[in-house]
Amino acid sequence: MHNLVKEKLEKSGYVLGAFVASGSPTNVEILGLNDLDFVLIDMEHAQTDMETMVNMIRAAELYDMAPLARIYDPHDGPMMARMLDVGIHGLMIPMVETKEHAEYIIKNMKLAPLGKRGIGAGRGPRWGWYENYNKGEVNDNTYVIMQCETVKGVENIEEICQTRGLDCIFIGTADLSQDMGVFGESNNKELESAIDKVLEACKKYNIVPGIIAGTQEVATMRIQQGFQFVTIMNDLGFFRSVTKNRIDAVRNSL
Repeated sequence: MHNLVKEKLEKSGYVLGAFVASGSPTNVEILGLNDLDFVLIDMEHAQTDMETMVNMIRAAELYDMAPLARIYDPHDGPMMARMLDVGIHGLMIPMVETKEHAEYIIKNMKLAPLGKRGIGAGRGPRWGWYENYNKGEVNDNTYVIMQCETVKGVENIEEICQTRGLDCIFIGTADLSQDMGVFGESNNKELESAIDKVLEACKKYNIVPGIIAGTQEVATMRIQQGFQFVTIMNDLGFFRSVTKNRIDAVRNSL
């Protein structure tokens, strides 16, 4: 096993990724061909099922791109374990607001002694081919991302960051801004103050800080600010905007 995110972070100091909401292994393969660092297979806001996810994982692994998934139920621990059993390299858990919730996630994602996840023999350990998978190797190489996207999550961020086994805190700026009552105000000072608080807590407790970035300029700014795990597109949103620009350009030229 390899923890591709950690390896890439050690090499360059930051990693770039994309949410893939299309359920398309082909899109994943193209992103890997283009040398993206990771993909987040979106199962929270998309139609992707488990069988499709496995093929998307295979497409990512073909190009040494880390396949991660965002789950749809942050309180379904057995589902987290099952996703790991079929070979996902790590999970993003939405709406983490308390230390208790963070510890529940770790218990279901990690094997003993850190957690209580059951030992499996599926695609994750390659049907027994990874001899040390159930002897601690999987705990070291499973990437755990928790989303901070509410006021309560920001208030409890220092406690959450002290959770053993946590790798990354990812700020969901849209949901956070909505919870703060400032949705759509990208330069809101209170929102930026909350983002700074999360960033500082991550630095203090050696947790990788992550955030979403919708443009090249925002991505560059966030990385220079200190964020290391940055998503730069959603495949369907990108396809929609680029195709709209092409269609409008042709029509306007006529």
